[in-house]
Amino acid sequence: MEKVMRALSLKWDSQCVKSLECVENIQESTAVTVGNFDGIHLGHRFLIEKLKEEAKKRNLKTLVLSFHPHPLKVLSPKQSPCELTNLEEKLNLLEALSIDYAVFIRFDEKFSLMKADDFIREILYKRLSAKFLLVGYDWRFGYRREGEIELAKELGEKLGFEVMSVEPFKINGHIVSSTLIRRLLHSGRLEEAQVYLGRHYWVKRKVVKGDGRGSSIGVPTANLEGTENLCLKEGVYAVLVEESLLGVANYGYRPTFGGRRKVLEVHILDFNENLRSKKIKVEFVKFLREEKKFNSLEELKKQIKQDIELTRSLLLG
Repeated sequence: MEKVMRALSLKWDSQCVKSLECVENIQESTAVTVGNFDGIHLGHRFLIEKLKEEAKKRNLKTLVLSFHPHPLKVLSPKQSPCELTNLEEKLNLLEALSIDYAVFIRFDEKFSLMKADDFIREILYKRLSAKFLLVGYDWRFGYRREGEIELAKELGEKLGFEVMSVEPFKINGHIVSSTLIRRLLHSGRLEEAQVYLGRHYWVKRKVVKGDGRGSSIGVPTANLEGTENLCLKEGVYAVLVEESLLGVANYGYRPTFGGRRKVLEVHILDFNENLRSKKIKVEFVKFLREEKKFNSLEELKKQIKQDIELTRSLLLG
């Protein structure tokens, strides 16, 4: 675990974590898997558990290689998907899986131009000391995704490492994917998303100063930083905060107050401590209702009271 923490904390360094030049040479022989791993869902966990199993057979260290930001954010920003996990949340989830190394490379225009064979030779083989590579059935890599599994296998034979692919992981006949989970969350179908995530969907973000409107109507809220692009349907949710506190969260534009950007704000029931600048974990348990514009503050307060009563009933019952 010490090695995990060392690798994770090093790669979280804001000056070095994400640039190709800062990827250190790993001195130990590794078993590597590569991907975006957004959400660290059950499909990802299946792949990583398989990696650990194969690494143990070969006496290798496990290494997860990923990229930041999502490649589409650089290559085609308009098609860039919403965010299931930010970088720190992804690291926390990977740490819980007890891998030996987590390496994140900054995906920028320069890196996007790297040829497929250079990626195998220079990154996987030379820098990361790969002796075994495990990837999904449809893995593509390199400039314009020109590389495919057969090329990786050919290069692996020349360089002296093995390449293995795995079939898609399915639940109830559905391939478990980040795309599927995003679609479910966007539809407010939290319970279905939980089946494929293997957990409640959650975020852990810093509490920042809001406009104080919640406190002015007797319902103080914690406003969370960096939540404009979450994969959530706009509306009201029953949530758990820090795993044990009950809460009601609103995600959206707050139309009653003429909001223009999406924010996540959480009212924690029976709680009055100052959380400013602290990071809190918010787990989304149940979608309660869609966001709407109320005709008056009294109408809004009445609805919030009903949301709180429903949340108590759902989460305590």
